[in-house]
Amino acid sequence: MSYNVQVGSGGYWGWKILERTMVRQRSAFLQAHSMKVSRDYFRETIHNIKSAEDLVNDRKLFSIVLRAFGLDSDISNRFFIKKVLESDPADKASLVNKLADKRYADLNRGLALYASSQEKSVAVDTAEIIDRYESRSFEKNIGERHAEIELALNAQREVLNIAISDASENAKWYRILASKPLRQVFEGAYGLGAGFASLSIDRQLSELKDKTKKLTGDSSVSQFELRDKLEVVIRRFLLRGHLGVSSASSRYVNALALLRA
Repeated sequence: MSYNVQVGSGGYWGWKILERTMVRQRSAFLQAHSMKVSRDYFRETIHNIKSAEDLVNDRKLFSIVLRAFGLDSDISNRFFIKKVLESDPADKASLVNKLADKRYADLNRGLALYASSQEKSVAVDTAEIIDRYESRSFEKNIGERHAEIELALNAQREVLNIAISDASENAKWYRILASKPLRQVFEGAYGLGAGFASLSIDRQLSELKDKTKKLTGDSSVSQFELRDKLEVVIRRFLLRGHLGVSSASSRYVNALALLRA
């Protein structure tokens, strides 16, 4: 049996429900039979994988790995992922280092299959990949009904990772802009329309920094190392999203909530 995470009607109020029930619901979700089957299969199979070709040819294992790194939509892109996995991360000219979306670099490092062509042996951190898989499966379960909460959970984890990295502030913002899920959260929080993506990348950077400073008093990504700072952005994203789907009779109430936030 599977377990469906309950967040009421979603939106910001669903987010608050999840905050109160996270520990209990996550535990119930991870104990579901379907999760146990996937974990067991990964543990039993991953150490038999010697090349990128082996991985992409095992669809079940491939889907688990892609889920772990937030790349579910690439399940049909076997050739592309194979090339990503075979790229040498130490070579600045390699494919994986040319991709703006750093989820591919994380996948490359996590599996370390590029080393197989050099006859090296690199241990896969099974526990870390399973933890990634569990977290994203939990989020995906919610996202099947409430995509906005899946996006918020992803941002809560990924923005923190970017915030504590050693990259420059501009580089941190570029990583956010390169990630479609993170872009959705920031664009939604700031009410940026479809035309935002057509602006030059430098203009997009400037806009995000300006709007972030107006909202939090600080234009840096590093500030999001503090959970409360990121919560301000997530709350605005969820409330604005709810305004977009609310009935006319309830918009006044939600507008007041947004102003108070």
